[in-house]
Amino acid sequence: MSVFVWFIIILLALIVAGWLYMRWKMSILKKAKEAEQVTRENRLRDLPTIPLATRDDEAIYQWSNFHGERLVARVVGPEIDEEAKEVTFVEIVNSDYLLLPDECHFRKYRLEIDTVRDAIKADRNDPEKGRILRQVHAKIIGYVEH
Repeated sequence: MSVFVWFIIILLALIVAGWLYMRWKMSILKKAKEAEQVTRENRLRDLPTIPLATRDDEAIYQWSNFHGERLVARVVGPEIDEEAKEVTFVEIVNSDYLLLPDECHFRKYRLEIDTVRDAIKADRNDPEKGRILRQVHAKIIGYVEH
């Protein structure tokens, strides 16, 4: 056989070996990804939730993938209109951990905050209030199930 034929045979053998190696590495990565997904699902399942019976009526709770459900703010002057499916708050205080675009829970309601008239970080009269949101309007998007 000529040198050219041997060169082609060796080249094809290297291509096949490379392809088999890549398939083996991909299967290892797939198994690792599946194991990571199972770990993530177990961690999310084990995160704490706060039952309705033990919740504070003047507090807002929110779910986090890192902390589970937790108290993220306190409310002042809530007005609930169930027919219009909306809640208005005079103020929401200590709201540093409240993520506004995300769903939150107030009493038995699942809320989505859509407007905030005023937001300030510190109140000169009471610096312990944290971030303060005033004249907050939220839509009721459902009810808390647990």
